[in-house]
Amino acid sequence: MKSRIMMFASAVVVAVGLAGMGGCSSETEATNTVVKLPTIQCGSCEQAVSTALKAVEGVKDVTVDLKTKTVQVTFAANQATVAKIEDAVVKAGYAANDKKADAQAYEKLPGCCKVQEQ
Repeated sequence: MKSRIMMFASAVVVAVGLAGMGGCSSETEATNTVVKLPTIQCGSCEQAVSTALKAVEGVKDVTVDLKTKTVQVTFAANQATVAKIEDAVVKAGYAANDKKADAQAYEKLPGCCKVQEQ
């Protein structure tokens, strides 16, 4: 009788442990966003934006498109946000969506990366 109780108790412990593992996953859900980059001008801009975004924790992939002046970003939703992504672009000296470039960072950009006044 004791051995049956012990086997039943062991089975319950194993079942509860396995059920609890179902909710825990080391995988994080990837999210995609597209950010408008109205002030990028050249390949140097592409590289600077890409480098800034890859430094953001949780960013998995970055694809800058100079022709459409956008960047597609894949990121872990539990580590990064669209706001953090925009802020990284802004701090690199470029506009991101409706956010203006950081003035001090913009001044440090090479001449080819600055928007020409008309």
